[in-house]
Amino acid sequence: MNKIKKARGNKNVRLVVLLIIIAIAAGMWYYGHKTENRTVQTGAAVVGGVAGLATGLEIADTDFDLQTLFETGSLKEALLERDADGNLINTQRICDAQAEGYYDYNCDDFQTQEEAQRVYAQCDTDISRLDGDNDGIVCESLPSEA
Repeated sequence: MNKIKKARGNKNVRLVVLLIIIAIAAGMWYYGHKTENRTVQTGAAVVGGVAGLATGLEIADTDFDLQTLFETGSLKEALLERDADGNLINTQRICDAQAEGYYDYNCDDFQTQEEAQRVYAQCDTDISRLDGDNDGIVCESLPSEA
C-alpha cells in the first residue's frame, strides 16, 4: 500500500496516468467514429477534455478549491498553487476552508510531513485529527522533505 501512496505523490506517475487516459479517450473516439456511435464519441470527448485539463493543471503545478470557485465564480480566488516540488504555497485557503467547515483535509492531501506541519501550524486547529497521538507532530507516516 505504501508503494501506491508513493506513486500517487510522484508528479511523473500522475502525468503518465493522465496521458494513458487521454490515449484511451482517443481510442474510444476513433472507435465511435468508425462505428458511427455518437454516444461513444461524446463520452470520449468529455473524458479526453477533462484529462487534458487535469494534465495542464498538473504541468502548471496548480489546483483549484472547488467550493471557493462555486461560491465566487472566480478562478483567481479559487487558485491553489504548488511550488516546483509540489508543496502548497497558499495554505491559508486550506485554513479558511477548514474554518468554514467545507474542507476536511487529511494526511493524503500533503506530499511531505513538513508541508502538513506548516498547514497545521498556520491553521491553528486540528479538526481533521492530523495529530492522532497529540504529540504536536502531524502526519508522521509521510516522507520528510530532507
